[in-house]
Amino acid sequence: MLSADYYNLLIGQGYGPFTGVPCALVKGLISHVEEAGDSRYFIASSEGEAMGIAGGLALAGRTPVVMMQNDGYGNAINPLSSLQLVYHLPALLLITWRAEPGAKPDAIQHHLMGETLMRLLDTFNIPHRLIEDDLRISEEQLRQAKSYLDSEGKPFALIVRRGIFSDGPRSSSKADPAKPIRLDYINVLAEEVGESSILLGTTGFTGRELQQAIDRPGTFYTAGSMGCIGSLGLGIATENSDRIIYVLDGDGALLMKMGTLATIGHYQPANLVHILFDNGQYESTGGQPTVSRSTNFTMVAEGCGYAGTEIVDDLAAFRKFIQAHRNFDGPVLCHVKVQPGTLPDLKRPSDGPVELRDQFRNFLGIHG
Repeated sequence: MLSADYYNLLIGQGYGPFTGVPCALVKGLISHVEEAGDSRYFIASSEGEAMGIAGGLALAGRTPVVMMQNDGYGNAINPLSSLQLVYHLPALLLITWRAEPGAKPDAIQHHLMGETLMRLLDTFNIPHRLIEDDLRISEEQLRQAKSYLDSEGKPFALIVRRGIFSDGPRSSSKADPAKPIRLDYINVLAEEVGESSILLGTTGFTGRELQQAIDRPGTFYTAGSMGCIGSLGLGIATENSDRIIYVLDGDGALLMKMGTLATIGHYQPANLVHILFDNGQYESTGGQPTVSRSTNFTMVAEGCGYAGTEIVDDLAAFRKFIQAHRNFDGPVLCHVKVQPGTLPDLKRPSDGPVELRDQFRNFLGIHG
């Protein structure tokens, strides 16, 4: 089913505006919503924030649509339970079903939510249906959902399975080969950091590139837990005050839990170097834009108590920054503006999460 056809069904039945956090399974639908002139798409930094936006839209008399992947449903649970379901505010939830049992294998971070999504929806008494690859059935599903939303004033969920939306190729901007990409900066890190240093990579391409470029026990890659790499770094830094901790973050991830900057600034870990790679998009889910272009990350970090910040957009300046902060004078933030792009055959780590954990603990001298 074409995303454009499904979008037309939504608009025709009075749904909208739209909000959410992207997933690759609905990248075509999100792109169509963004480009359409008769609807609005609010780029949310987290699924919980998206539910807040949807609550405001519902209070204003609209029937909002919230798009998220099933992993993100966990972020949405608090406002769902204490906002939508308490105040009876309608919202159509389009939830992608990553790691659906019996379907194509998916990334490890999706497995638990893939197994439990339907039970979680049932726990909150949220009615749900699987979207069918048939426009007539989809039209009737949306009509039934709209009737429930209007009469009950509570959320209704439609589940998007892999392959439901099929879209033709979309034009994309060409990367400038003369400008460095994120992996080029990670390669500079590989040359500059000491063997005792710790490197932490956020979910998505950043962590996978880190594992491929600096494959040693002192690195840790997070699959999922989007937005948590800074707080993970804080916890490790406080227990390893004799090591430099390099936190490799992304704009979408940091925006999801930007309050972490305040927590790090409050506790002042002198050994934490926070590196923010900002390409202005959720690259691994299809290149949907973040709101980073209107966000002054360095000003926020300074206001939260970081000891220093710097903005760089070339390899020489980045190398100079890393060399200047080999001493314990943090926390510091380096805002690295990069263009999108990664290896065409970028792999996921071959070791499982428990093996990665054990390798990292062994590096720290922790056994058992």
